[in-house]
Amino acid sequence: MMFKNSCKLLCANFAEVWKVLVYHILSIALCVGLLAVFYKDYIDFGTLASAKAGLKEVWESGTLYGATFAKALTVVANFIIFFFEFMFTKSVGIGIYFCVIIFILFPLLMNIGKVATCELMYGYMSACQKQSFTGTYLKTLRKSLAYSFVKVIYTLPINFLILLGLWGLTRVNNTTFDHFMPFAFVIISALLMAIKELLNAGWAPAKVVYDHNVFSSYTIGMRATMRRGARIFSTALIVYLLSIVLTMVLGLYSIIIILPIIPFFMHIFEMVAFFSSQGMRFYVDNDTILSPKKLEEVDKIEDAKYII
Repeated sequence: MMFKNSCKLLCANFAEVWKVLVYHILSIALCVGLLAVFYKDYIDFGTLASAKAGLKEVWESGTLYGATFAKALTVVANFIIFFFEFMFTKSVGIGIYFCVIIFILFPLLMNIGKVATCELMYGYMSACQKQSFTGTYLKTLRKSLAYSFVKVIYTLPINFLILLGLWGLTRVNNTTFDHFMPFAFVIISALLMAIKELLNAGWAPAKVVYDHNVFSSYTIGMRATMRRGARIFSTALIVYLLSIVLTMVLGLYSIIIILPIIPFFMHIFEMVAFFSSQGMRFYVDNDTILSPKKLEEVDKIEDAKYII
């Protein structure tokens, strides 16, 4: 039901997808513009890393045919490692600057946009109200900055562990395993991202709905998502499985088809999961109001002390 209701809300608010897409493009453009200060260095590092890893040969033969998927994934992983190796060997300052832009500033901008999107969805789900993305973005900027900064710091080690797990797949040197590498990559990637989603799904919605501080919002959001943890995890797993498979099949076309929709859909899904877990009524379209089970029907007896 969460998936179905999220799809209904996506269709009812599809115009917002383009606004969020424009925001993402502008955020990417800002980061690229800042990186352009040392663009010649980054091009040199990329060229050296590509030559050392043999990246050109992989693209020429294709990642899903010719060379095996396992080999292609290993080459891409090696390219990234060599890129950072050349960059930090040449200049630690340039390397730190690159990491700050990619791993701090860009996620920060994405999370600020996420709070604005959740605020838009809160207005629609609670009162069937349409709002301006720009106006909502500016209105929520102060509280979204605190949330975004804390979340970036919080998710850094989680993202690192996910990347480490995927990198570990490329270190397996076994001919038999190579045949199962595409399946292992898809399943493990989806599992790790679904776990991350479960740990964070209620955070932004709780911040938007209750407007508490960042840490209280995380506690409220975690308590809410754990009420329906199995459903949230399984739905997120299915969404990520489909996204990864379609991305692998469509390749570059996924940038046009999948990437603009998935982030917005996941924001909607988090709001639906939070509302459903809290027993809050909400609009799924202009003519339909959904009434989830009340907290008294969802919580266990020992959790009754949290009901206000």
